[in-house]
Amino acid sequence: MAYKIPEETLTEIRSRISIVEVISVYVSLRKAGKNYTGLCPFHEEKTPSFSVNDERGFFHCFGCGEGGNAFTFLCRLEGISFPEAVRRLAAKAGVSLPQAPDDPQARERDRLYRLTSLAKTYFRHRLLDQRTGAAARRYMDERGISPDVAERFQLGYAPVGWNGLVRFLAGRKAPLDKAAALGLIGERPGRDEGSRPGAHQWYDKFRHRLIFPITDVTGRPVGFGGRLLPDPQRDAGRERPQPKYLNSPESTLYKKGSLLYGLFQAKEPTRETGRVLVVEGYTDLISLVQRGFHETVAVLGTALTLEQLRLLKRFSTDIYIFFDGDDAGRRAATRAFPLCVEAGLTGRGVFLPQGEDPDSFGQAHGREGLEELIDTASPLEEFYFTQHAPPPEASAFQRAQAAKEAVAVLSSMTDTMARGALLTQVAQRFGVSEEELRQLRPNRTPQSATRSSDQQTAGQGDSPASAELELIQLMLVDRKVVTHVCERNLIPAFQEWGEVAADIAQAWQRQVDPASHDGRASIDIGVFLDRLPKRVADHVSKMLAQEESEEYATTQEQLMRDCMEKIQQVQHKSKRVRLQREIREAELRGDDAGVRQRLEALRALGRS
Repeated sequence: MAYKIPEETLTEIRSRISIVEVISVYVSLRKAGKNYTGLCPFHEEKTPSFSVNDERGFFHCFGCGEGGNAFTFLCRLEGISFPEAVRRLAAKAGVSLPQAPDDPQARERDRLYRLTSLAKTYFRHRLLDQRTGAAARRYMDERGISPDVAERFQLGYAPVGWNGLVRFLAGRKAPLDKAAALGLIGERPGRDEGSRPGAHQWYDKFRHRLIFPITDVTGRPVGFGGRLLPDPQRDAGRERPQPKYLNSPESTLYKKGSLLYGLFQAKEPTRETGRVLVVEGYTDLISLVQRGFHETVAVLGTALTLEQLRLLKRFSTDIYIFFDGDDAGRRAATRAFPLCVEAGLTGRGVFLPQGEDPDSFGQAHGREGLEELIDTASPLEEFYFTQHAPPPEASAFQRAQAAKEAVAVLSSMTDTMARGALLTQVAQRFGVSEEELRQLRPNRTPQSATRSSDQQTAGQGDSPASAELELIQLMLVDRKVVTHVCERNLIPAFQEWGEVAADIAQAWQRQVDPASHDGRASIDIGVFLDRLPKRVADHVSKMLAQEESEEYATTQEQLMRDCMEKIQQVQHKSKRVRLQREIREAELRGDDAGVRQRLEALRALGRS
């Protein structure tokens, strides 16, 4: 189980740092009343809509909806984990983190990271060695890979021999069985004369290859890719042919469908350019970076996955994917569109001429040619609609069915304006009524129809859990809501979020000063933002960032009453079911007094 950092430690860190100072490293902020404003780092904009409140320690962007505290800001901008963000800010604040209890899984991962780091060091040293790395450096010269780019991506070389890495790891007392599990070395039965029975014979998996270290988003090596180098002996047929590329197998550290090669190096350039380029292989990426496209990442031997796209969204929502210029490439673009929609990204297809890849095209046409090619990128929906639009002779039923499938793809879009524009395209291309098409979207319930779109987004429905989350949002920003909830003893009725609601109520009770003059929160909301779903935390930060008008306050009061009523209904239903069960049990026992007592309680419940 992951170690949970104590809440009091998080509170101490927040109290010692200024969120304005943290964010100012990345965003140019200026004072605007009680807040600070600037251009949002999470999406491209020309007019500042990003607001930071130093007193309460939160930020909110009115353009894209991102919000949170200093921890969540670092997590989303740097693409790091929450514990890593806490460690960084603790060091900045001078707060010592309590020692985590012994965690065997964490110890195991640390051992594996040490192994991959040692392997990266070994490969890097072999490349830089004047004698052993000569062939690899010659190959890089022929491919136009500069020493600067090789340093940026920490390229290495695996020598020809069979046990160089084995000896290097053994000399540092590294566990060779763990290295084998990571695919760094292999094992075969002892065959040497005189070897003891059962003796291990370890050998290097990567031999005579240019090595591409694969890192996670924080820069830690998790695996390796190796490109086989030319070898006269092998090419003459005196050695069994080897695969051109050899990659680490999946392991505890390395999940190829959830990682992207070069993302660690591309994070900052991606933010600067506002876009990210996606190619298929290591050398394609190196070639583009060599020509100045530092915002490039590469997939790792698989088709682009939803998890990879969600990872990219931390840094940009504008994605350019390179495809082959043939039918297979266009089919791949068609498959990529629903994934981009689900991830909330704007996807464009960059189509290469027949027989070209990004590396060969870049070598032939240089940076200007690549820039012109990227400028011709087409929205992925073009290929999706072309592929799925019914033919002219299609029946009305076929058109309707195709349109329903397209609407299902678009249903996960959170950008309502973009979704509306795409629905218009579907209606025109598929030959169906746009009015009928729009009615295919899920209808709002009568209760939710009276609420603002922001409130619906935060609650995501009309279930009891949604009512609890919406009420928690109000409890965080308004002490009077907590008072109403406690007076009606509703917290025990919470089915999913009761612990958080109770902690919020206790936080308010600990305040010496009653409700603040402006009616806003005076508790440390950062403690709770970290415990809530992202969409809810974003909405809380927006509520705090807004200047509350009388109309807004009235809407919030109505929402409070609706949520309390919903939770109380669930509470009454639960009591009713319990009383009905107890009545049946009392009847079976012949307990007439017990039956009468519970019937009276049931009638009283109906009157309340």
